[in-house]
Amino acid sequence: MDVVGPEDRRVRVVMDGETVKDVLVDADVVVLQRVTHAYMAQAVGVMRSKGITVIVDVDDDLSSIHPSNPAWAVHRPGAGLHSWHNLALACRSASLVTVSTPELLRVYAKHGRGVVLPNYLPDMYYGLPRVDSDVIGWPASFHSHPNDPEVVGGSIARLVDEGAEFVMRGDSTGAGRAFGLTAAPAGGGVGIEEWPAAVASLGVGIAPLADTRFNRAKSWLKPLEMSACGVPWVASPRDEYRRLHEMGAGVLADRPRVWYRELKRLRESPGLRQELSEAGRVVAEQLRIRDHAWRWMEAWQHAVELDRATPRAAAAVHA
Repeated sequence: MDVVGPEDRRVRVVMDGETVKDVLVDADVVVLQRVTHAYMAQAVGVMRSKGITVIVDVDDDLSSIHPSNPAWAVHRPGAGLHSWHNLALACRSASLVTVSTPELLRVYAKHGRGVVLPNYLPDMYYGLPRVDSDVIGWPASFHSHPNDPEVVGGSIARLVDEGAEFVMRGDSTGAGRAFGLTAAPAGGGVGIEEWPAAVASLGVGIAPLADTRFNRAKSWLKPLEMSACGVPWVASPRDEYRRLHEMGAGVLADRPRVWYRELKRLRESPGLRQELSEAGRVVAEQLRIRDHAWRWMEAWQHAVELDRATPRAAAAVHA
């Protein structure tokens, strides 16, 4: 099997006004990610009607984005050519939907043609040097998590008042007020290549997630990144974070007082930080993408077999 990456793909969409009439692509299997554009959603059904197997990959429940998240304005129906309705159409029309969590399977693969492929990490996250410290940090941009600081209550502000340093790896605009701080924490944009090192620079990491429909579908990616980089972490008890914790990584906190207690313990104990750092690395070592790449190939082969078992089924879906 020859795999053609996004940088080398050759796809031409033939339009008639606002309608996709044909898709010209030299492939038997096409994998698409986050299909939110109206034309690409139509293209899924067109390709399937031509006998091409189409797999749609999804990593977030876009239909439940918080309205304060800038992505909501981009993807809300009626705002433009991008919409979470288009993603839902693409998933209904696809040969197979691959998702990163079981909850996403329930959202986007109610038709039964779905496979869960958990997030794993590339080698760039492993073996990074780590200098221990008691600096508490959140590897995130606040605009993507507008209501998540609520779950920590006043714990971060209390720790800062006691002398703790709190930083962010990402855009911190607005985070100061959200955490009850007198000033925004240090932070700023970080490129993809620099991201693992930025995460590894934290002494103690946090991963707060409010108990919302959107967050219940989120993967374990953020605490997994911290684990691979050797950063001890405290996180909300969402399903996928709990799953990673049960494998031996990190600490969970379900109330502000627990957030305060666990972060204070880690801030004051280099030994505990080292213990959780080592435990997290052991867990993350099992979750390298290179060791699980076969799961994607298996899923794609499954999609082909589904199409062979139901020939021309896509034409009916598209019609």
